[in-house]
Amino acid sequence: MINKIDVKVCKELDEQTYVTTLKDGLNVYICKKPGFEKKIGMFGTKYGSITNNFVDIATGKKIKVPDGIAHFLEHKLFEKEGANALDLFSKMGVSSNAYTSFDQTVFYFETIEKFEKSIEMLVKLIKEPYFTDENVEKEQGIIGQEISMYDDEPNFMVYFNTLRAMYINSPVRIDIAGTIESISHITKELLYTCYNTFYSPQNMFFLVVGDVDVESTINLIEKNIKKYEKDYDKTKEILKIEKFYEEEPDSIYEKEITKKMDIYMPLMCIGYKLKPTNGNNSVKRQIISEFISDMYFSKLSDFYQEEYDKGLISEELSFDYEGSNEFSHVIISCSSTNIQKLKKDLIRYLDELKEREIDTELFELIKRKKIGYNCFCADNLSISYRRIIDSIINDSNMYEDVNIINTITPNDIKDFLMSLENDKRVVSIVTEK
Repeated sequence: MINKIDVKVCKELDEQTYVTTLKDGLNVYICKKPGFEKKIGMFGTKYGSITNNFVDIATGKKIKVPDGIAHFLEHKLFEKEGANALDLFSKMGVSSNAYTSFDQTVFYFETIEKFEKSIEMLVKLIKEPYFTDENVEKEQGIIGQEISMYDDEPNFMVYFNTLRAMYINSPVRIDIAGTIESISHITKELLYTCYNTFYSPQNMFFLVVGDVDVESTINLIEKNIKKYEKDYDKTKEILKIEKFYEEEPDSIYEKEITKKMDIYMPLMCIGYKLKPTNGNNSVKRQIISEFISDMYFSKLSDFYQEEYDKGLISEELSFDYEGSNEFSHVIISCSSTNIQKLKKDLIRYLDELKEREIDTELFELIKRKKIGYNCFCADNLSISYRRIIDSIINDSNMYEDVNIINTITPNDIKDFLMSLENDKRVVSIVTEK
């Protein structure tokens, strides 16, 4: 084995992840999980819906592409000449799929017996793009229907209207799939431009989670990638990916958006726009938000019980953080038969939380719960791969979340609550027609 392998160890989770970089620049991660029959393979790129302005890696020229093209490209990579990769995986008895988010696209499989063949198929899926004028036009119709379907989905609408109210320039305010208008401008030439730029090895990662031999798995991945020699030129310079984003003001776009739809019970999101951060700071925000959710918005909280007794809520409130280098926010989601009353109560409650002292006994209870939950989840493959992918995308330490949970303090909770500024607050409501 000639590749240098680094080992990331987390004693609390009794987990080890082996990391190496192939000669073409591709980073490979092997999370070894002894005793597990199932194996998960993931081939991903640090490219999602918010990246529309960049330097074409082939020409060196700056280019702007239509909204939704990253998601469109994800769909088209499954299509091969005379076949569909999903069908090929299915015939092998292997589960496979993909997803596109704001900042990543990931293709994956899950299998017990067909591991080596699945690795081969996953590499083939990514390395053999097949775009034609005809299949691009066909896909425009398919994704157009998908966009129309989501436009009629209340939960989707209340969430994206929150982002549209918060952000002024950031493409995070636009549906990941784009719009029917924007995808109509996608061509096979633009797909190849995005593919050649963002599906280049230095922008990608290959992750395997399961009970596998580390060195033989790395060799297996490398062997399959070498089949595509034109992409594996050892003398080829590894070019830097250059992305551009419009500057996003600190201010919000709109205080409140209300949408009337055919709906049984009104929905609401209250969002707080934050300044973007990165690396371990982003991980810390995520952990703090989970603490706040458990302490103040779960069914254990006094507020939930009060609102439940009033008949204002029936389901658990959610308090969620989302963030990357380019955007950052908190969104509180709920439903109610009296959404205006619940809105007033929630806003009042959040203002009160900023004035309160942190209940240290409750804080320690939640901390012990989360430490125990982390150890319990060490046996969950999906949690393991999500942690690794988050560290890749955020450029953070792989097991930083475990370190943060162990060292977090009540002051961290207080500081985060104080960062939720009222002039950065937006409200999105979907109510019945």
